[in-house]
Amino acid sequence: MRTSPPVSATGLLLAWVGYLVSLTPTMVPRTTAVQVVMSTLLPLTGYAVGATAGRIGRWVTKDRRSLERRVALRRAALGAYAVAVVGALALTPFALQWQTDLARAAGWGLPSWPWVILVSPLLGVALVMVGRALRATGRVLGEMWLRVVPSPRASTALGGASVVLLVAGLLAALLALLHRSYVAADADTSGQQVPSSATRSGSPSSLVDWETLGRQGREFVSDGPSASDIEGFSGEPALEPIRAYVGMHQAASPRERAELLVAEVKRAGGFERESVVVVVTSGLGSVHPVSARTVEYVANGDVATAATQYSAVPSWFTGFLDPSGANREASALVSAFTSAIEEIPEQSRPDLYLHGESLGALGSQDVFVGQTPQQVSEDFDGVLWVGTPAASTLISEWASFPAGTPAWEPVVGDGSIARFAASSERVEITDPGWGPDRVLFLHSATDPVAYLEGSLWRSRPDWIGQSRFDSIPERMVWWPLFTWEQMLIDFTTNGIVPPGFGHNYSNSHATGWAAVLHPDGWDAATVARLDAYRALVDPPDPGQPDPARGR
Repeated sequence: MRTSPPVSATGLLLAWVGYLVSLTPTMVPRTTAVQVVMSTLLPLTGYAVGATAGRIGRWVTKDRRSLERRVALRRAALGAYAVAVVGALALTPFALQWQTDLARAAGWGLPSWPWVILVSPLLGVALVMVGRALRATGRVLGEMWLRVVPSPRASTALGGASVVLLVAGLLAALLALLHRSYVAADADTSGQQVPSSATRSGSPSSLVDWETLGRQGREFVSDGPSASDIEGFSGEPALEPIRAYVGMHQAASPRERAELLVAEVKRAGGFERESVVVVVTSGLGSVHPVSARTVEYVANGDVATAATQYSAVPSWFTGFLDPSGANREASALVSAFTSAIEEIPEQSRPDLYLHGESLGALGSQDVFVGQTPQQVSEDFDGVLWVGTPAASTLISEWASFPAGTPAWEPVVGDGSIARFAASSERVEITDPGWGPDRVLFLHSATDPVAYLEGSLWRSRPDWIGQSRFDSIPERMVWWPLFTWEQMLIDFTTNGIVPPGFGHNYSNSHATGWAAVLHPDGWDAATVARLDAYRALVDPPDPGQPDPARGR
């Protein structure tokens, strides 16, 4: 007869808390699928923590309760389990209303509560069964090890280790297959056309081969407004923008790619333009299409945009395989282009700008750790960093929080060079106190990438404790571990949230580039006019959610 409760009372309590926390809003709106995942994983996490703590407690106190007492506790636990499950599920339709303001602001509907109620428990049971199957496998393997290792404790430990190694091997095999699929996609040229203009890399007159650019590089050099498109907006004669790119297969090292990129920009006449923009790409070697297009409109086509590829997989995968890859690439690019500019007579030098988004922002900021904004401005006439991950050391060095300063919008010195903006609407393009050399950290107050710090699981962040920015839900609360897990799951929405939410900055680049380049006559009204014009002549912005994708 079993003498211990089939469920942990402590685990049950934390699972109940985890489920209710999963229904509270965080920074971004949720689809039904994301809500189901969140309402499955948080209770399982809570139960695992509580059950483990309970076992440790019983072991430390050497539980000596009688058989009758244990049976009574078992029955009480079963009753509490039923009441907790029914109560939590009954609260679901009402608790999801906490997300109303965020969903309405994004133009979404609330997650479907029947699906949450029906699917979350089933998915949770399935995951528990998988866990029990792995535990049973460990016991079987432990019995097999017992034939070799006479100690029962050692054989049990070896059985558990064998299961861990087996799971790790399966995950490694899946990652290898995923890596292979990304590499194959990177080499696939279907649907892409070789550019004919000498202003583009991969063209017949280019120093780099079309096939070696990678899929994102080929899209970059084939995209963008023509001179006539730009003239239609500015009403003035415009130049054909230059786009230069070097793929990771064209040169083996960051230094070689950077030097080849400099040569490619020089070949295309890029150093004869008014501005040169050096982009540190994110995973896959991607340059945000909206960023590249808008800087060309702001510069009236008199600009060369240059980038390299250092990875054929997405940013999260790149960070896992090569955490310092973006840093090395950025260091090589900064060194190569600043040296190239110094070789040009001062009166003939173009303005030099640096740009990075997400992983590209993080990698390029690492180059300047230990430097001041003044030192950065000695090499660059402007810098635009968008959606910087929370791990940035440079932000930690530069950011300060005078009394009354919100956690999502710190200040840097007197603000004459570097500034933070928590949305494009908060960028002051025409502020006379902002000098000619400008560094702009543009991020969103609802971007989990910018706020998921390692300490979030154990300590409450300032941006939750302070009065909220207008797009952070008032009902967002902080719980140890649970909030960290919520924001980690929020990452899955990065590709589908509307512009202005989460990690989607499609509607922010025009303001960012207008502020950093600050051409004469540009203000917020000019940016709005550009956005309206681009909506008519440009392809749809990436990152726009597809209404057909299920809620």
